[in-house]
Amino acid sequence: MSDYEKSRIEWINSISGKLIGYDCAECKNRGYMAVPSSDGHTLRECECMKIRYSLKLIERSGLKPLMERYTFAKYAEIEPWQKTIKAKADDFLKEQNGKWFCVLGQTGSGKTHICTAIASAYLEKGMPVYYMIWNADARSLKASVNDDEKYDIEISKLQTVDVLYIDDLFKCKFDALPTDADVRLAYEILNARYNAKITTLISSEFTIDALSELDAALAGRVKEAGGRYITNIAIDQKKDMRWKEQRYA
Repeated sequence: MSDYEKSRIEWINSISGKLIGYDCAECKNRGYMAVPSSDGHTLRECECMKIRYSLKLIERSGLKPLMERYTFAKYAEIEPWQKTIKAKADDFLKEQNGKWFCVLGQTGSGKTHICTAIASAYLEKGMPVYYMIWNADARSLKASVNDDEKYDIEISKLQTVDVLYIDDLFKCKFDALPTDADVRLAYEILNARYNAKITTLISSEFTIDALSELDAALAGRVKEAGGRYITNIAIDQKKDMRWKEQRYA
């Protein structure tokens, strides 16, 4: 490569860009990097664009305000079971091995809080996170099932994103029981992630036993992928923190 091309690449990579929402030291917020090629140089999309896309999804989904409210610092560790969940979350973030983190059971016990804090930590590490609100997103996916192209695109995102956070798995409108279509959809998403060993966060009012009653194969995959990072919070009104000073979801 000529000295001219080297200096041109250095010059391009020194320019500050105007992208906002995420500060990238690598591309200086341009969204691309100049790299050597057979023709001299070419422009390669910066890895930060995955993060920017993820942040857009999060803002659109409604997770952004939750990220500001549900942090590790604000997670109350008063009862032994709360301390156990927090310790599991700390260990989980150190593993980086495609494990699943699942908090299941009692409503109002902090399931959304701890999962949101973990999702935020992944974003800070530069990993794309997709936030799926089961009730809304599952309904939208099921409505598009007859449009093969649209359905395949949307389901593929959920199956392959670096970190998928499913909030309130199987939570249905008016607290109805999940349908066969719900179970098939969950299996399609989670089975792909299970096979590929991709990091997944799940909150649900369904304990692992309740999930097993819905579909044993699905529950088995959740149990195996989650391992020691599955927490079943027994149904107990005393653990509903909405009735106490520490308000959880």
